[in-house]
Amino acid sequence: MWNETKNKGRRNSPLARFVFIALFVAAVGGAGYAYGVSQSPASLSEADLESVEVYAEALDAVRGDYVDQESINPERQTYGAIEGMLDSLGDEGHTRFLTPEEREDNQAGLSGTYVGVGIQIEDREDRVVVSSPIEGSPAERAGVESGDVVIAVDGDDIAGEDVSEIADMVRGPEGSEVRVTVTRDGEEMTFDLLRSEINSPSVYWEMIPDSGTAHVRLASFSNDSAEELASVFAEARSAGAEEFILDLRDNPGGRLDQAVEMAGLFMEEDSVVYVRREADGERSEVETSGEPEFPDAPMTVLVNEGSASSSEILAGALRDNDRATMVGETTFGTGTVLSEFELSDGSSMLLGIAEWLTPDGDFIRETGIDPDIEVALGEDGELVAPTELDELSQSEAFDRDPQLERAFEEVAASPRD
Repeated sequence: MWNETKNKGRRNSPLARFVFIALFVAAVGGAGYAYGVSQSPASLSEADLESVEVYAEALDAVRGDYVDQESINPERQTYGAIEGMLDSLGDEGHTRFLTPEEREDNQAGLSGTYVGVGIQIEDREDRVVVSSPIEGSPAERAGVESGDVVIAVDGDDIAGEDVSEIADMVRGPEGSEVRVTVTRDGEEMTFDLLRSEINSPSVYWEMIPDSGTAHVRLASFSNDSAEELASVFAEARSAGAEEFILDLRDNPGGRLDQAVEMAGLFMEEDSVVYVRREADGERSEVETSGEPEFPDAPMTVLVNEGSASSSEILAGALRDNDRATMVGETTFGTGTVLSEFELSDGSSMLLGIAEWLTPDGDFIRETGIDPDIEVALGEDGELVAPTELDELSQSEAFDRDPQLERAFEEVAASPRD
């Protein structure tokens, strides 16, 4: 059968193949138009043209000879090819492709308002895992937790489906319901969730019971997160907070400019936030600007393996500038700076265009940032959110969350001016 397929592939004329390749290369060249980068067949290297030709040969064979012609979907094939190209770069969990729908959702997420059930999902070792439920969302209220493994949506097994396809299954009109089935510690659980508008603040806080310590949770780096963080710190201080725990656990990151602005709230002007290393090896230091609003507020920072991207930049800056002690577990290890390249059909690539290092020059890609004080959450532990603290005693909160307890001990013992 292999020889028969091979012979069929050869029946196409050289002229047809040339026209097909020319059209394909032109399409590839046109993809950069929307973001202002002009590409044309003439700008592609000889090696690139050879690669495109090989892909065109494979695509030509599929379109001509694949047994199930009705399953051929040009858009899905194109998107799959782009995803495969980006996956080959090895920037797992960061550089990625977004369909037009995913790009729209991503933009909505950065704005802080969207319609959904309030879960963020990601691919971890071929499992679709809830990275974090949005505070106050239908999912969070129903009891969905970080680390839950999604196995079905509306009763349909999602094994083998892409994260983007699963997200499409969960999405729907406001007011409609979706049933999400997960496993947690080997136990299967089902949640009936009502889709609604999610208007989730990036930052929320509460006082640790019977203390002068504010537990401040930063959930994301969206458009106005730095302004929200400054407002929350000021509000907590007015309410009597003398020291702060900045909780970056399970924060997947977001806007880089917000991380730089946040660092400037706590560090002296012209302090190095991170070191940017371009593809050619050139390095430049990115610094804070303006006077800090909270230069002396005692603070510890909580991190875990879900702290990624901008979370790591902020945590690394505070650590290396001796501004805060890091407590928890080693971070995810996202060491690239993303730039979005919109393609002509509304899809986009989030592409790592540079690497970043901590102010002390630590390269963290794939290795993460080690905390100053390592504390595991433990099998029986769970992250305590600020919104839960008004229902718990201090001892109850610390029994559930040993990382929070250790961060509290550290900041309570910090010297005062």
